[in-house]
Amino acid sequence: MATEQGMCKNCGSLLMVNSNDELCECVFCDCVFPSAEAIEIFKNPDGVEFPNLPQPKRDSKGARHVVTPVFEDVVEKAVKVDKAQNKETKVEKLYELSPDDVKAPKKVKLIVYLATAACILIVLGISIPLSLLRTKHSANIKENISRCILDSGMAVSAVVEDGYATGYRLYGQSNDKLAMVSSEDVDKTQVLKAFESFCAIRGDEYGYSADDGAHYYDGVVLTVYAPNGRFTIEGKKDGVTEDQIQFYVPEKDESESETEK
Repeated sequence: MATEQGMCKNCGSLLMVNSNDELCECVFCDCVFPSAEAIEIFKNPDGVEFPNLPQPKRDSKGARHVVTPVFEDVVEKAVKVDKAQNKETKVEKLYELSPDDVKAPKKVKLIVYLATAACILIVLGISIPLSLLRTKHSANIKENISRCILDSGMAVSAVVEDGYATGYRLYGQSNDKLAMVSSEDVDKTQVLKAFESFCAIRGDEYGYSADDGAHYYDGVVLTVYAPNGRFTIEGKKDGVTEDQIQFYVPEKDESESETEK
């Protein structure tokens, strides 16, 4: 194919024509005429008049006589694409839900609010009395801790400052854990006596008997901190013995070891 420049005989526009084709076509005014004529006009345009006459409307299915493909109007194509996209968007929006679509009726909201308030009141109604009862038991047990210290013979302070004991701490949901600090060395015999005394004081407060090991002993924990180490004993249903006491020797700092030498 020999592509050459030509000129439309109707509107004077520049064209690219195939010299081997008999006819060419102007992409601007749709004028169809011999290719040789378009080439000749381009080579010698002097004296040529361009009438700019309207051309017959061409059938879109008819053959075209252009070197480069002629695409449909860009604007028209863009409009078609936009319409298609809008159509798809509208279809999708049919299945979208807005907050207004899922609004609960006022009656349902009221029921939910009332149910939530009722649950909160039930929880508070249970927890507050239990907390007050636990605090009451704790205060009564603390009043008798001095008996526990005396029975064990340990050097534990029973002094209370600003509402807090300096030598011991009572804690646990059922006041079943006691930590004590001795200023002097202690042995397992003293720890066992302190544990037995603590269980007795707690049993008297809660109404537990030594025969009922599940409540009297089980789950009760005593921890004693002393210069010679830490002692821990946890009660079992069948009671306690010295063998159940766990003893931890404090690790000495290297600097302290050197000083002792």
